[in-house]
Amino acid sequence: MKKIELLAPAGDKESLIAAVQNGADAIYLGGTLFSARAFAKNFDDEQLQWAIQYAHLYDVKIYVTVNTLFKDAEIDALISYLDKLYEFQVDALIIQDVGLFDIVRTLYPDFEIHMSTQSSIMNHYGVNYFEKCGASRVVLARENTLEDIQSICQNTSIEIEVFVHGAMCVCYSGQCLMSSMIGKRSGNRGQCAQPCRLPYQLLKDDQVLPEKYPFILSPKDMMTIEHVGALIEAGVSSLKIEGRMKRPEYVASVTRAYRQAIDAFYEHKKIDLQPLIHDMKAMFNRNYTLGYLKHDTHLVDGDYSGHRGSIIGEVLYYHKKQKRVGIRLKDTLMQGDSIVFENIDKGRPVNKIYHQKKLVNKAYSNDVIEIEFDYYVDRGLVRKTLDTNVVEKMQQTYQKSPRKVSISMEFEARIYQKARLILKKENLKVTVESQQEVQLAHNTPLEKQRINQQLSKLGSTPFIAEHIQINIDEGISMPIRDINEMRRHATDMLIEKLSHQKIHHHSRQKMSTYSQKSTSQAPQFYILVHSIEQLKTVIQYPFDTIIYPYQERIEKAYEICQKHQKKMIMMTSPVMKDDDIEDVLSSQIYSQIDTILVNDYGAYMAFQDKKLVVGQGLNIYNSYAAHHYHQPYLVSLEMSATEIKHLQVDLTHCLVQIFGKTTNMISEYCPITQYYFGYQNKHCQMCKQGQFALRDRKNEKFDIMVDNKCRMHLLNAHTLFYDQFKQLPVGGFLIAFTNEDQQQVQMVMDDFMQMIYNQQKSHIRQKIKVTSGYFKE
Repeated sequence: MKKIELLAPAGDKESLIAAVQNGADAIYLGGTLFSARAFAKNFDDEQLQWAIQYAHLYDVKIYVTVNTLFKDAEIDALISYLDKLYEFQVDALIIQDVGLFDIVRTLYPDFEIHMSTQSSIMNHYGVNYFEKCGASRVVLARENTLEDIQSICQNTSIEIEVFVHGAMCVCYSGQCLMSSMIGKRSGNRGQCAQPCRLPYQLLKDDQVLPEKYPFILSPKDMMTIEHVGALIEAGVSSLKIEGRMKRPEYVASVTRAYRQAIDAFYEHKKIDLQPLIHDMKAMFNRNYTLGYLKHDTHLVDGDYSGHRGSIIGEVLYYHKKQKRVGIRLKDTLMQGDSIVFENIDKGRPVNKIYHQKKLVNKAYSNDVIEIEFDYYVDRGLVRKTLDTNVVEKMQQTYQKSPRKVSISMEFEARIYQKARLILKKENLKVTVESQQEVQLAHNTPLEKQRINQQLSKLGSTPFIAEHIQINIDEGISMPIRDINEMRRHATDMLIEKLSHQKIHHHSRQKMSTYSQKSTSQAPQFYILVHSIEQLKTVIQYPFDTIIYPYQERIEKAYEICQKHQKKMIMMTSPVMKDDDIEDVLSSQIYSQIDTILVNDYGAYMAFQDKKLVVGQGLNIYNSYAAHHYHQPYLVSLEMSATEIKHLQVDLTHCLVQIFGKTTNMISEYCPITQYYFGYQNKHCQMCKQGQFALRDRKNEKFDIMVDNKCRMHLLNAHTLFYDQFKQLPVGGFLIAFTNEDQQQVQMVMDDFMQMIYNQQKSHIRQKIKVTSGYFKE
């Protein structure tokens, strides 16, 4: 069995050193371009070259994240960047954009590709699709359970990577438009503003419910260290730690903990994980959850969205005159630690500690101490958010460079010949010779033991000698300084060879060029509805194609469309587990329908016997992504009108949504059941009790729709509406209805009829809260 890989994050040089020295097998990091963590420090070209050389010295791989969507206008810069990464000998690229996938496969055939979790791959059909396309690895969605993962691993021969620790997104990665739609900071472009970490109020029928969970969209952090063995046995190839924006000590603590857990599993040892968990919590935590891996229903605390640290004590009183807080400690507190007063969510570094009216630099459990603090607080818990003791301990794990690379050494010395030293590391070896010939000893001959002693002096190098073989003639003599010099020269050569391993050997292939084909035919209109009531309203209008989601009453929808001689396209969700796909394949409607709008790679792979339309869930954002498919496709909602017009594609296949509430999030997590039960109580039916919504600090309201799989769809506060759609030379337009009532649907349809046929100005802007989205970027 191949030993599982431990994959650690690095946002800067110190974090990378921390990860390597604490046992990472591979590091993922971002360069200065096209990275999904654009606000991390990241690595410029010089730093990246250093990182690769440093990591390769320790037999650690470097994966570079190029996992954003890219624009056509960025293609030249992107290819220049890829050229550098190839030349620098990056081990693999982590990619989201399918257009970029095709570019890399064309230009650099031996460049390993890992499909990012941003690609929303969560079923074995999607994994098999990219296996067929030539990917080496797929990073699964965080929402996959252990059972899902095990099944997927059994149905593929490529590597599977899963997240095991760190921050969780409340939305399926790659499907979140929340930051993009409310602040023009696209998560798919690496600029997520993390609106999920902000407070929201839950509304029911436009009435604010009493506040229980202000941070109702902010998940806890994932921590699965106790289940490492189960993931290894499931067939996973790589365990991934989140944290490219975290401090080096965090990277050190988490990498160190999971390294020990992995090694203990393979060595059939039991270790005490609690000290390791304590250190991880001290560095950063939002409280821990097992996440979806083990069906944890307690995903959100809801009362706080930042680093919680650990409880250090309780407030007893406040001296207004002295501006000091009295605290009874429950654990050790040191000068230099940082604390937060939970009741007022304010804190400070601890510069002075008063105990029994004396200044001390350390206080202990049950001590009553005083801390200077300008804000009044007389009750509540106190949390330690920075533990200087743990910070210093973590720094020591990587500042002293304890990691060693095992090598073998062969020393040969024959009389009247030059001595030879060979250093080997797997398939790499270096050979050096002595400056002078070996002589016959006249007095005391040089013994094997003394040679072994000198060769073993590798303390200042990254190496440790696993095996030393010495072959010498009897009675030889040579200066000890010559042996030392041979050792130093050989280790320098091996360091150079390991650091500069050449793993790419191809010259760059030629790039395909595309041209635009405009359409002169009248565009087709597609009407998406989400209920039978909406369908009955739109069916009366002269549009031939209706889109209806795969959900309850779809057979009834099909029957209505057949009766009115309308073509019905069935739409599948962006979230399709294996069971969801199998459910569709075995359904009666599947045998009746001839066209499916698919929103994930798994559905695209599984439903190849049908006519397909590629949906927005597949994030077509550029000409290269569009050319990946041979079917009609909806372009990304994050494209501007100008970008759509200049796509180098056959525009007759291009479809554009011009009206509708965009789905900002799709999630397995439901804030409604969280509010009423305090945990995830699937199929609780509370969503049927009224119309629920979330309201943010700017008083914007985001409606909640819950589908028949109990997944939350959070709709944008403003309805997308582009009234200049006639200027787009494309093959079709989508008018999408989500939770509108029949009267609203009819009003919108009437307005579009006027715009299309009578050239009259629309009144939609006066009747509905709308946005032009990215069209007028």
